[in-house]
Amino acid sequence: MKIAIITITQDAQKLALELVDYLENDPTVSEISVFHKNVKSSLDTAFREYDCIICIMAAGIVVRNICDLIRNKLEDPAVLVIDDAGKHVISLISGHFGGANSITVKIAEIINAEPVITTSTDVHSKLGVDVIAGKYFLRINNTEKIKVINSALLDNKKPDLYVPERFEFIFDDLLVRSSYNKQKSMDSYLKAVFNDDEVILKPKKFVVGIGAKKGISQINVQSAIESMVHKLDLSIERIDAISTAEIKRDEAGIIQTALKLNIPLKIVPMDELKIFNNVQCSKSDFVMDKFDVIGIAEPSALITAGKDSKLIFKKTAFKGVTVASAVSSY
Repeated sequence: MKIAIITITQDAQKLALELVDYLENDPTVSEISVFHKNVKSSLDTAFREYDCIICIMAAGIVVRNICDLIRNKLEDPAVLVIDDAGKHVISLISGHFGGANSITVKIAEIINAEPVITTSTDVHSKLGVDVIAGKYFLRINNTEKIKVINSALLDNKKPDLYVPERFEFIFDDLLVRSSYNKQKSMDSYLKAVFNDDEVILKPKKFVVGIGAKKGISQINVQSAIESMVHKLDLSIERIDAISTAEIKRDEAGIIQTALKLNIPLKIVPMDELKIFNNVQCSKSDFVMDKFDVIGIAEPSALITAGKDSKLIFKKTAFKGVTVASAVSSY
């Protein structure tokens, strides 16, 4: 996730730096930038280039300046507002699909503030269909029907949620179990249905990239993957593929993990890695010197996830294993 923080006052700047210190160590945050003053132009840039915008200023200033930038709830970045005393964190737009509500809770915990969330499904402890889509990286068809499904939830009328076997882990969440009627599906996608209205949720490709020391154990590889999905609040069953570089194709620990978890293992040719250029990837001088590529885990994940894929977990080391993950754009 790329985060932009926009400030006006000195107190806001100080609070922004506190957030930067914390978020730089968060593997789900791939980039964080601070813009001071010039609110209108900063918001214009942030709307085009960032996934989340944190504005430390009065809410009215933000509202007046984003009116012409808003497109729709499935495209707009998450926008949060924090007062410069750090007392309240407000989820302003894209609370569900953009993740603003969950980010609001996270930021409030960091700065010991009060989270302010106003979406009806959340305040009534219902899990909106667009929340499910955002949390589990699902693409929504029939977007105009989201309101129908969520309204049914608020009226305590349980929509049917058709779930393929590999996605049954979603029902580990008590909110889903109590809000929807679970139905088995033979399709590869999920579907929420109420009366004659339906919303189809198609999974984006979710890929884990792996780099590892020579001779790494299967236990260490699996443990690294488990640690990563835990931090993403996901399940291993959500992973579509494990990917690594050609130089690691015979690494027993990686092969055995893919087999044990029943996840396809994709090998990325070194020639493809050498020409891969993506601003989302961090550069490893060690890997560059040894193999003439910028890295293993991040590029492997992005290449396997496909064109215009997005890094959702930057490379992180776990006991000799480096993991990263990416999701496709479609």
